[in-house]
Amino acid sequence: MQLTPENRIRLRATVFGKTEAGRVEFVQRSAGLTARQRSVLILIDGQKALGEIETWLDEDVMLEAVEALLRRGLVGITSAPAPTPPSAPARPAVGTAALAAAREFMMTAARKHLGLMAADLLRRIEHAKDESQLAGVIGLWHVSLRESKTGKPCAEDLLAEARALLA
Repeated sequence: MQLTPENRIRLRATVFGKTEAGRVEFVQRSAGLTARQRSVLILIDGQKALGEIETWLDEDVMLEAVEALLRRGLVGITSAPAPTPPSAPARPAVGTAALAAAREFMMTAARKHLGLMAADLLRRIEHAKDESQLAGVIGLWHVSLRESKTGKPCAEDLLAEARALLA
C-alpha cells in the first residue's frame, strides 16, 4: 500500500471493525499475531475511526498492523459507525482521586510485570487525561500483562481491579 499523505488522511478517517474471523481470533488467540497486531485488533471496535485509535500507537506501527490484519481477514472496513443506542442515563465521571488511583495501580503493575518493556505503556498511562483516555490504554495494558511471564497468571485479576477503580 502506497502511504502518500492523502492515503494517510483517508486511512485516519476510516472505521475498521473485526470480522467473524477477527472475533474468533480475539477469543482463541490461534492466528499467531504479534503483540502489536493483537493490541490493534483489540482496539479496533467498528465505531472509532483509525485516527481516533492511533493516538495510543505510533501511526506507522498502527498502519502496519492494520494492513497485516486486513491481509489475514481479521478486520474489514466498516462503512459507518454503528448507530448509537437510545440515550442511556449518563454515567457520572470518575473523580480525580479515583483516576489517579487507577493510573498509579496500572503503572505499578506494569513496572512489576513488564520491567523495562513498560516504558512506552507507562508514558501512555501517565498522559491519559481522563477516564476515556485511560480506558483506551487498559486494553493494551492488559494484553501486555497477559503476554508477560509474571503477569499472565494475574492479568485478569489486575484488569478487574483496574476497572473497579474506574467504576
